[in-house]
Amino acid sequence: MNKNIPFKLGHVLIQVDNLETAISQYRQMGFQVVPGGPPEKMHNALIYLKDGTFLELFCTNYGKLVNAVFKFIVKMIGISDQSYSSRLGLYLPGEEGLKDYALNADPVCQYENNIEKVRNNGLIVSAPRPKARIERHGIKLKWTLSCPENVVLPFLMSEFQPPVIVGSEDHIHPNGALGIHEIYITTSQWDKTYGDYSLMLGMEPKVKDEQSGRSCLFPMKGTNINLAEKDKDGIEQVIISCDCQSNNKMKFAAVPTFIVMPH
Repeated sequence: MNKNIPFKLGHVLIQVDNLETAISQYRQMGFQVVPGGPPEKMHNALIYLKDGTFLELFCTNYGKLVNAVFKFIVKMIGISDQSYSSRLGLYLPGEEGLKDYALNADPVCQYENNIEKVRNNGLIVSAPRPKARIERHGIKLKWTLSCPENVVLPFLMSEFQPPVIVGSEDHIHPNGALGIHEIYITTSQWDKTYGDYSLMLGMEPKVKDEQSGRSCLFPMKGTNINLAEKDKDGIEQVIISCDCQSNNKMKFAAVPTFIVMPH
């Protein structure tokens, strides 16, 4: 098995029902939120953090007709690429909250080498797919992603080309948020999910077997993946590291229960 494949956390995706409302709400929580694209083509908003990660607010709810078309397209993609189709299914309009996350190669230029190592380890991953979007300054960003068949795993991303322009003020948050310290993942299929994470990252961390279920920690550069056995699958929480001294004189709206910030 290829050992210790170098990945780091890229970003976490949060589905919202209405993007404009969500932007306002997250600003009230003390986050600096920037548009993900020009106003006429904006489908997401971004919360850049000082450690290089970011939270992405996204909305795919555009009414019954468009939603039905999106669902049909996802189904058709599944005929030729079930891994990618299953991943897109996470983004169908539904309950707000944490939906997915991405890992980047470290360094990002090693994306193709990492994908090859992951495949050689035996993990089923979709073919690399080129993607593109227009960012808020009108620049067209291009990147490539690959999706493991198991949707409890993150998707794997290349670097953005050209590199994203992040202003120095974009990752300064009144609530003191600095980065993502840990992602808490739950799975109802422990053996499969633990095995797939091990193949993806090239490590087999020690498992704690407690009354509440099994758990383990997959350490990465800057962030830990905490995997726990429960009766549901997906991302349950993200733990944000903070500069607690910066917000001691200000009051903000409460963050959602799936975001944990020290007081």
